[in-house]
Amino acid sequence: PVQYGVAKSAQIQLAASLARELGPDGIRVNAVSPGSMLIPGRRWDRMRRDDPEAYAGFVATELPSGAPVAPQEVARVVAFLLSDWSSGISGAHLPVDRAQNAPSPDGY
Repeated sequence: PVQYGVAKSAQIQLAASLARELGPDGIRVNAVSPGSMLIPGRRWDRMRRDDPEAYAGFVATELPSGAPVAPQEVARVVAFLLSDWSSGISGAHLPVDRAQNAPSPDGY
């Protein structure tokens, strides 16, 4: 988890720095940080199916909203950032994690 947190922090800082550097050229740069997502056949879906007790514990401990993020929720944020509606947003970090606020899918 430490390595993931450090790498993620560096990516967020890189996006902010690039936004300042590339802004004069009309280029916007933002960082989107998805939380744990329930994707068919992937990690959390397999855990939910194979070990429902562990999955329920993960959700209760790490997901204040009681559910992982859906891929469509992340896609909507990205689509918004690509739209003209977000023209004033650059150098931002947008977590799409339902308040999971963890440096890795495994928590802190």
